[in-house]
Amino acid sequence: MATKAPSTASARTKNAQSSRASSDAGGARRASGGAPEFTLSAEREAELLREAESLGDNASLFPGKLARRVIWSSRIQLAAERDAADLVRTPFAEGEPPLTPEEIGGLREKIELLRVVQSRWQAAQQRQERAAAAFVKPAAEAVQIKQSLLRFFDLRFKKSPEGQKRLMAIRAGSGDADLVQDASDLLLLCAEHAEAVHKAPRGEGAAADRLRELSPLLARMLADKKLSLETVRSRKLRDAAYTLVVNAERRLRAAAEYWYAGTDKMKDYAPFPASRGAYGGGEEEGEEGGESEEAEPEDGESEEAEPGDGEAGDDGESP
Repeated sequence: MATKAPSTASARTKNAQSSRASSDAGGARRASGGAPEFTLSAEREAELLREAESLGDNASLFPGKLARRVIWSSRIQLAAERDAADLVRTPFAEGEPPLTPEEIGGLREKIELLRVVQSRWQAAQQRQERAAAAFVKPAAEAVQIKQSLLRFFDLRFKKSPEGQKRLMAIRAGSGDADLVQDASDLLLLCAEHAEAVHKAPRGEGAAADRLRELSPLLARMLADKKLSLETVRSRKLRDAAYTLVVNAERRLRAAAEYWYAGTDKMKDYAPFPASRGAYGGGEEEGEEGGESEEAEPEDGESEEAEPGDGEAGDDGESP
């Protein structure tokens, strides 16, 4: 029997599926900012890190929303590449260097640097959070042992003002660092009264032995859960990389204002709206009172919070 030719309806179905696939792909490209994947070379990364570190205390705090920020900044960079022939001829103020094609292309590198250092900051932060979580259980055990040994020494030092002072000093502090120090102080008392401790009938000797095991562990874990130099540096570099992006955008925006003020092209250079949601307009990041033009989200972009942008585990310090 001859093979039946495909029906017209079947052909229409395939065309519709192909059209939807093409549309989905286009939406994905728009959501990613329209720019192909980009990798920063190690040499260029080192140069940009030096530039970022040179900002010192002049860096702005990164406000979060990394994924949206990258999409937004990439759109500005693509617009600047499109309009480069005009922008490089902008008559900036005296003493301010002119825009160059290299500077326009350099925004792409600064955006990628922001992505890289944010990943490093998050990795350092997550290590700190894991250390803080691991500290909880042995710390709770040490607190119980501390109370048990203090009861023993309260009785032993009932007629010793000097001993009572030592116990008061151990009880005076609070917090993780004090617990680590209290364990060390208690172990010294246990060593001075070793025979009495090990003869005590409620397991004080075993408690002292266990505290001796926990003490160095707690000290090491306390150091790990604190804000390490690596974490502090990662955060500062993240903020500095963000500042490089914002400063580069402002230069491009100033040039675009000269050429395209009052035209639809200026929408491509709008500052990232920080004060009224991710895309609803508002003040520009890092500026006081600057109003941005209204801009709508690209197809497929979400208004929900970005994962990994939080600053948890930072011991109450600003991000």
